[in-house]
Amino acid sequence: MMKTRIAIASIIMILCQSCLRVQVAIPNQWNERYAKSHDYIECLDADQLKHLITSDTTHYKIVMVYSSGCGACMEHLRRTYAPAYAMHRGDVKFYFISESTGGIKYCREELERLGMYDGKVLCFLDESPQFNNQNQGKDANLQVLNNLTNHIFANGPEVTGNFGLPCEFIVSKDNRVLKRLTTTPHSGSAIETAQLWQIDFDSIQSVDFDSIYRLDLDFDRFEGLNVCEGNQCPIQQKK
Repeated sequence: MMKTRIAIASIIMILCQSCLRVQVAIPNQWNERYAKSHDYIECLDADQLKHLITSDTTHYKIVMVYSSGCGACMEHLRRTYAPAYAMHRGDVKFYFISESTGGIKYCREELERLGMYDGKVLCFLDESPQFNNQNQGKDANLQVLNNLTNHIFANGPEVTGNFGLPCEFIVSKDNRVLKRLTTTPHSGSAIETAQLWQIDFDSIQSVDFDSIYRLDLDFDRFEGLNVCEGNQCPIQQKK
């Protein structure tokens, strides 16, 4: 009987901790105050983030916008980014940007666990309407990442398909971001930023940043989202 009670208590504690972490991962005033009260956290608006990335013209840059509460982000950081960071951090600049103050409390420990903490946790915080990412649910600004991408990078064509996390930027020394055309069977196609797995990272100096990679999906990823459809969609040669 005692073992049963202990087991039940353990399950309740695990569930409570999980709920707390989910709650902390939601952008709110508590998370914003936490971010602003810790010196190792630096909150950047859109202009400051653009300056951080584009002011360096001597390195290739790899940028990942993530959330500590995003399982796909954490898995991608572990499998793709941690090995690349360990091998190339001397000649390539890496920037890991929390997409909001949500979950900011956990970002440092996640980056430390993966060996990618460099003394700062960066997060995106901008209250301008086109960049505000603090709202949730039906009030969420689905265009935040598209707006941010097009604000930072001037090389065309315009990005229209950066809707979710992780969001990645592979950036040349002269601040061109690598892009891809993503097509779907029925929900249109969109220009997104390319992902790290699509290139030979050991030969990043050979990447043609004027080319557009192509990803043909067999499912309708953009259903209900504002991307081009039909004859208005861009057509590019496969890379």
